Amino acid sequence: MTWGRDNRGVMVRVLGGPGDPATRIENRIGEPAANPYLYFASQIYCGLDGMKRKLPLPSSSKTPYEEKADLLPRTLEEAIGRLKNCQVLREGLGSAFVDYYCRIKEAEIARFNLEVSEWEQREYFDLL
Repeated sequence: MTWGRDNRGVMVRVLGGPGDPATRIENRIGEPAANPYLYFASQIYCGLDGMKRKLPLPSSSKTPYEEKADLLPRTLEEAIGRLKNCQVLREGLGSAFVDYYCRIKEAEIARFNLEVSEWEQREYFDLL
């Protein structure tokens, strides 16, 4: 998770600077299948929390592909675990919503796990 100035490799890209009326932030984190309302709401709640707690802004990234940075969850299961434990989003979106959303996504994982994938078919059954 990184940010940087005029760098397309970072998750949040800042273009322009102080006094420049064309200054803007480019949010590059999004995923086309994401629900845009939940996507933006979650970022707003987390951003407001960071401002409220006066969290320091980490240094901008100049070489995002080479620098060590915190990673986003790699699987849906890991993401659900983090969401379940996120007090900021529980307060912002409501615990009832977070629990309901996590249940829906856990059911999605369970349905996925019922299927035999092409990889499993090749790995375990294709002996020729």
